[in-house]
Parts: sequence; structure tokens; C-alpha cells
Amino acid sequence: MIPTKLTVNQLDNMFQTATYVERYLPNPHIKNQKTDMFNLIERLYGIGKDKDCYKGEDKPKIKIRLNGEQLQIYEFCLLLLLKAEEKDRDIIQLRNFPNRRSFRQLQRFFLPNSHEKGRNDYYLALYQLIKLYHLKGKKYFFK
Repeated sequence: MIPTKLTVNQLDNMFQTATYVERYLPNPHIKNQKTDMFNLIERLYGIGKDKDCYKGEDKPKIKIRLNGEQLQIYEFCLLLLLKAEEKDRDIIQLRNFPNRRSFRQLQRFFLPNSHEKGRNDYYLALYQLIKLYHLKGKKYFFK
């Protein structure tokens, strides 16, 4: 559930969750033009020939790593990034996607600046997103 009032630390944790979710999302198939997430159980556990059991019951059980709340946070973070300004979007994406980087690793992308300046810019970008979220409301992002 996405809260109505967010803090910078909560949003940072949400982006960390979104990084985890992106790592475990299945790849899209070119034929279907959709992800495997919805076909995952059917493909691995589809109905057997006699319609009374699952096919391949001797297979090991799959581990579903993502839950609904994590997917909702991932979608919310992507919608937030779409509404952000370009400079804010760049620093948030560099920090969080595809893997979460430390501020010292982030410094390499902004070389003349120190890692403290990168940290300040990152938290300022998160603050701008939170300000936009509180000003416009949740419905603005889910249109």
C-alpha cells in the first residue's frame, strides 16, 4: 500500500525495493508482447493430461520471489520517475537501476564533484519528487 504522506527515507526504501523487483522480473517474450509474470504458474504447473493433477508433479516447487506489494511499489516508482525532471531522473536512475550503487560509486558519473555533493543532489531529487507527490496527489500519478 502506498502511503499518502511520504518521507525521503521511505521513498529511498521504495526505490531500493524497486531495484530488487526489477532484478527478478521475468524477461518479456517478443511473440506475446507481455511479460512471463502472468504465465509463470501456468507454464510450470499447467494442468496434466488426466485433468486431475498438475503436469510434472515431480518437478520441484517454484519460488515466487515477488509479492503484490513489491510489484505495486515498483510500478509507483516508475510512475514517479516519469513525472520527475530530467536531472532528478538521471541521478535517481543512476543510483538505483539496474543495481543499487553507493554514493562513492555514483561519484564516478559526476567526477568533479565529491560523493557528498552526489548524496545531497540525490536526496534533493527525492525531496523534489515528494514535494510533487504531496502537491499533486496520488491520482495525478496513476492517470
